[in-house]
Amino acid sequence: MICTGKIYDHVKDYVRALPEEGWEIYDNGHQEWEYVEFGYRYDSWKKYYRAIYTRPAYEGEQRLLDFARPDNIIITNLGVNPSVVKGCCPQIWKGLIPVESIIHSHHQRGADELPHRGLKDFGFEELPFKRFTPNTAFFYCMLISFFLFETFKEDVLEEVLPVASYATTVRRRAVDFAAKIITTSRGIILKVTQAVMDNLRFDKLWERCQNPIPLCG
Repeated sequence: MICTGKIYDHVKDYVRALPEEGWEIYDNGHQEWEYVEFGYRYDSWKKYYRAIYTRPAYEGEQRLLDFARPDNIIITNLGVNPSVVKGCCPQIWKGLIPVESIIHSHHQRGADELPHRGLKDFGFEELPFKRFTPNTAFFYCMLISFFLFETFKEDVLEEVLPVASYATTVRRRAVDFAAKIITTSRGIILKVTQAVMDNLRFDKLWERCQNPIPLCG
């Protein structure tokens, strides 16, 4: 578990009193943070947790002044409570415990919300029924459809649209276009404009749709 929250004044006072040589540097290649680790227990807590206090030092090549350095505190039980990682193999839990890994995971918390945003953009934010059971069935069907949609982007649309594109973008660019269906004695013809053919590489998309990649090996 990794979380963050309000930094109380007594924590700030404690951090200010720490010697400068106790601070370490975390660099992700784009920005640099100073951090210090200590044990922390709030008044109502029964045990201590790991606390990692961070403050940005550089953003790109620009050094941040003290008044422009937003501080942050990360609280975690990784490395304190062994039961948290008891289901992980040693190679995995050893990679979760270092301070640098915890800070990196904390910085990636925004990316964790992107799949939820993609699912809501694909389907609905509110389920249509009043009872739990039909809503559950509806939600599972939406998850399966969303999975198929994601595989379609990777297997068919990767040369036309970025894989991270949301459903609205895919609908507007790869689905919502003018076309004409013509029936002849030899079959059915889908006619599109030359612009659609060129921009969407429609011949390539059609070829890939006729030769789908198996979902299972």
